[in-house]
Amino acid sequence: SLEQALHYYDVLGRTWERQAYVKARPAAGDLSLGREFLQQLEPWIYRRYLGLADITGIKALKRRIEQRAQREGGDIRNVKTGRGGLRDVEFVIQFLQLLNGGDLPEVRTGNTLEAIARLEQVGCLTHQERTLLEENYSFLRRVEHRLQIMFDLQTHLLPAQEEEMRKLALRLGYRDNARRTALAAFTGDLDTKTRLNRTMLDHLLHDAFGDDAQTEPEVDLVLDPQPPEERVQEVLSRHRFRDVQQAYRNLLALSTERVRFLSTRRCRHFLASIAPRLLRAIAATPDPDSTLVNLEKVSDSLGGKGVLWELFSFNPPSMNLYVEICASSPFLSGLLVSNPGMIDELMDSLVLNKLPTLEDLRGTLHELLHAAEDVDPILHAFKNGQLLRVGVRNVLGKEDIQATTGALSDVAQVCLEEIAAVEYQRLVSRLGVPMVEEGPHAGQPSGWVVLALGKFGGREMNYHSDLDVVFLYEADGHTEHPPRVRRAETTTNQHFFSELAQRIIRVATRLGPHGRLYDIDSRLRPTGKSGALATPFAEFARYFSEGQGQLWERQALCKARVVAGEPRVFAQAEQVVAAAAFDHPWQGNEPALLRDMRRRIEEHASAGDIKRGPGGLVDIEFLVQLYQLRHGKNDPAIRQPGTLAALDALHARGYLNSADYELLSGNYRFLRTLEGRLRLMSTTSRDALSDDPLEAARLARGMGFADAQQLLAECQRCLARTRERFEVLCSD
Repeated sequence: SLEQALHYYDVLGRTWERQAYVKARPAAGDLSLGREFLQQLEPWIYRRYLGLADITGIKALKRRIEQRAQREGGDIRNVKTGRGGLRDVEFVIQFLQLLNGGDLPEVRTGNTLEAIARLEQVGCLTHQERTLLEENYSFLRRVEHRLQIMFDLQTHLLPAQEEEMRKLALRLGYRDNARRTALAAFTGDLDTKTRLNRTMLDHLLHDAFGDDAQTEPEVDLVLDPQPPEERVQEVLSRHRFRDVQQAYRNLLALSTERVRFLSTRRCRHFLASIAPRLLRAIAATPDPDSTLVNLEKVSDSLGGKGVLWELFSFNPPSMNLYVEICASSPFLSGLLVSNPGMIDELMDSLVLNKLPTLEDLRGTLHELLHAAEDVDPILHAFKNGQLLRVGVRNVLGKEDIQATTGALSDVAQVCLEEIAAVEYQRLVSRLGVPMVEEGPHAGQPSGWVVLALGKFGGREMNYHSDLDVVFLYEADGHTEHPPRVRRAETTTNQHFFSELAQRIIRVATRLGPHGRLYDIDSRLRPTGKSGALATPFAEFARYFSEGQGQLWERQALCKARVVAGEPRVFAQAEQVVAAAAFDHPWQGNEPALLRDMRRRIEEHASAGDIKRGPGGLVDIEFLVQLYQLRHGKNDPAIRQPGTLAALDALHARGYLNSADYELLSGNYRFLRTLEGRLRLMSTTSRDALSDDPLEAARLARGMGFADAQQLLAECQRCLARTRERFEVLCSD
């Protein structure tokens, strides 16, 4: 009876039976009774959600059918049950109908092609998947029909004889031509289409959902629209969440697309497929609650969460990297959240195997800025994208500290180069070209440079570093316009280059809708913060040669390098700077003066400051600069702006013994790496270890230590040894 049938399916019905009823329709007898039966059966066929147990049942049935076909020797030749055959297409469509039919009545249809179209309309299939499935299914149906007409049998097996296969190809419309035979064309198409079908089946079912029964609770938690509270508590508490209800709300947010035209159902499908692995990865971080919050915020900002989960379903390493970023770097998380739509940059960061070179960066930015009227958003997007790339590789430990800080410095350099070049041309169009009045280059355009100092000069920038710069130009004179230009407005070279410096600073430091590109500090110029922004080479040289330059100013020049300007005068500028820094007799009291300066810096350091505190980075930098100032006049090889490069040179030239070199370079790398991790963990510049246990645990994990105590002990050892050698070497 109807009642008995309904009772059977409600109590004993299996998943494969639900799948079979997807295609059911009344065909004979009492059609109204048949329709009533199917109508009452619909809640059982299309349950509110498809659990992993159901999915596993569907997969097991599919495997049994394939194994039977293989045993019978027809797997490759069977267009219905063979790999990529008709049954593969029907299985994936019925799976999606069962998965989504509970809350989407429009996908409930027994016709496969109609179901494919409807599934695309509601977002469960992409347009490309729909197109391929429709085309391939129709092709296989035509093959099936021709086979059965040829042999007058209900068969799905392709002929074993080549001649019979050729006849089938001809009946399907294939013809011999100069390039290939009809048979070759047919078998080629058949192979391509069945491989594509199998790829899609694996992508949406086999690869997405594993066979581990232990993962069932996490999958069901995502797929179930209204799980019992005790189930939520049971599943999420095992993943170390302190606030389980908030964690569940965040998990729900991950399964929901915010963009109207993107499919939440497809998003939920692929999130469910990775939920067990994703939650395990989150549980392995020091603070799972914070990691999940960051992951939800970042994912929401990227624009298409389903795309991420789909990628992670067949690329688990990318998922682990993504979790690591959200767990260990609020700085990178904030960068992604405040710059929506950076999914391409993020994916590039996860898969690229090296950092870009300076020339790579120049080419990329120049191409982006080509013919652009408003450069500001382009510069910000470029910088943020590159910071993300560097930061991701830093978090993953794929680069040493020299490569990381060098890349960050190169990003700043190419931004400054482009700003300087654009502003120079704009100023020339208004005031004319600055010309040299006297000397061997009289009558020629005056060259100019932007000199980088500090971490920018040493290619040692961090994520929050500002740019220390000095603006120099070749010689005094006046600007001139080309003869064909009627404008009469001209000015002195000093005014021109000081105005150029102001414009560069204004563009770089302007606080707009995208934030501030860089902070620029130009106070290290010889004229001080109240003097002209740009200085001619001769005046700069005179300031130091006549004894006005202080020891700290020459110390700062140890890290100077040219980063922008007119290439013709780069070498000349480097000679002027080298003379200013090193062309002075060494004074016996200078080590004591350096120690006094170091003490004054130390007085303003907070507890645990790994930069300015005792034994911190400044100890090593001061030691290096002391040796450079003492020996650099007679030994140009040690005039290296980067601290690590300078330590290498000092050791190679015999000024540092091997023990001191190994100690100082090793400690410098450790402290700079630690400093970088601190900056990645915070949205503001920090140089001190945190007292917060969770932050300390995150930092220790990022640095590769078992716990915060081990990291603290290593840090204290490093600072103590560095201070000990600083005191000894400064006194020698």
